[in-house]
Amino acid sequence: MTSIRDSAAPWQSPPGVRARPVAPQVVRRVSELVGADPEALAQTLGLLTPHQLAGVAALPDPLPVTAAVRAAALDGTAGALDPEDRRVLLAAGVLVLDRVDVLLGATGASVERLLAPPLAGHLQLADGRFRVADPRLRAVVHEDADLTERTAVHAALATELERAGEPGAARWHAALATLAGDPALADGLVRLARQRLGQGCAVAAHAVAREAASHGTGDVRARAFLVAGRAALLGGHLHDAAGWLERVASTGVATVQDDAERARDAVLALVDARHLDRPGTGSGAPSPGPGAAGPLPPDDEDPPGVRLARLVVPVARATVSPADRAALAAVVEALGRLDRYPREADEVLARAVVTAAPYRETVAWVGADGLSPLAEAHLRVVQALVLLRGGDAEQAARVLDDAAARLPVSHVVGGLAAEVARRTVGSDTLAAGLRAVGPDPVPAAVAVCRDLGYPRPATVPSLVVSAVRTCRGGRDGLADVWARWADVLTARELDVARLVADGLANKQVADRLCVSVRTVEVHLGRVFRKVGVSSRAELTVVALRPAS
Repeated sequence: MTSIRDSAAPWQSPPGVRARPVAPQVVRRVSELVGADPEALAQTLGLLTPHQLAGVAALPDPLPVTAAVRAAALDGTAGALDPEDRRVLLAAGVLVLDRVDVLLGATGASVERLLAPPLAGHLQLADGRFRVADPRLRAVVHEDADLTERTAVHAALATELERAGEPGAARWHAALATLAGDPALADGLVRLARQRLGQGCAVAAHAVAREAASHGTGDVRARAFLVAGRAALLGGHLHDAAGWLERVASTGVATVQDDAERARDAVLALVDARHLDRPGTGSGAPSPGPGAAGPLPPDDEDPPGVRLARLVVPVARATVSPADRAALAAVVEALGRLDRYPREADEVLARAVVTAAPYRETVAWVGADGLSPLAEAHLRVVQALVLLRGGDAEQAARVLDDAAARLPVSHVVGGLAAEVARRTVGSDTLAAGLRAVGPDPVPAAVAVCRDLGYPRPATVPSLVVSAVRTCRGGRDGLADVWARWADVLTARELDVARLVADGLANKQVADRLCVSVRTVEVHLGRVFRKVGVSSRAELTVVALRPAS
């Protein structure tokens, strides 16, 4: 992955765009969708709102099409697409499951048509799955289709998905095919959004909940507002979250008010953390729920780590998925112990780092659970802090660079990411960029970075340092375990095991190895059986365990 530092200031508006701060993860995502052309990037960013640029509001999907994007997308054979080709590409671009059989059934196209020019150059097929090769063409085809064409495609996809035994995806497309609100669809959409949120798929959950809100009435609509607010929160889109949660309050539906209040507390803790950064309460770091450590012993003045832990508690209480709860409970416990019991904090966080499944950037409708963007942002920022305090500023910078490029790190833990970046060599620009789109670090964030004297890896090896170096292929990597496993795993199974232990999700592994997600799942299942584990988390822990 390219480092954030590879560009001088990627969060600043490119030439030709009115100067507005842009969050690092927004620049990365937009550049992935419009290509590396500076003109296309500048034009697209110029069409986004300030909240979208700052990363606190969701990006439109697809992105708005600019002249530069259109010219690049329609270069070559794409400009000669006939209406039937465009209909197939439109269906492929909106279908939430990448199943070739559903695409063929909904469009009436043949496999031969997909394998022949010009579609062969625009759709990548493997093992019954497909992918639109160029996201710019997806956006252009979607924009050029009129409302009638879009609704017809969604209706056809809904019918085919129902036939294929995918009721959740079918309901989503049926809702998009409905020009007027249909209350009969709303309750199922709310359940689907909650299910996606429980798997850490905050972006997908937000989209589904928004659609549910447009169809629902009464209690169902209030629940849709709530799920949309929580999904926006866990996606890091704090402006959107505040708006949805205000709408929950306006419904007067009592059954959703408690959950909405917890989500509002979390938004406030992220946007305005200073009111919670108060020393001297003597309360320690309260537990966010099951799996978290209890309060630390009271004292006359809470140390900085405890005060930072207090900022995370409201977010932990607003989480939905078990993976998010476990990760944030570990963050709270690690911060709470950081000042007085640094080795215990190190151990707690190391376990969380090793076992956490990273957030998947693509909209996920199937697959294993993972962290939401906000939960992983908290984990990675505190991971960087522990690395920095353990004396490994270089590794801390790498972790923070990667996190800032993918996740909403600017607001978490009282602006801690900016302060950690300021104290790592070469990260001054990143620190300034994070402050431009987020709050100034609270006093506790400054104080917790000030004392960098313990424990040095040379004398007391840090478990977080070891885990990160091992997972990222450092000098003290997994040579021993790979040598042992090479006797029982095939070469491809060993490749899959390496990438999973490196923290990649199945989709990322598939992209890296140029195979389908299903192929990765098959190989991973065989790895589990041969190595004697039952989950990717257990696989990573076994891989990290020293040879006896």
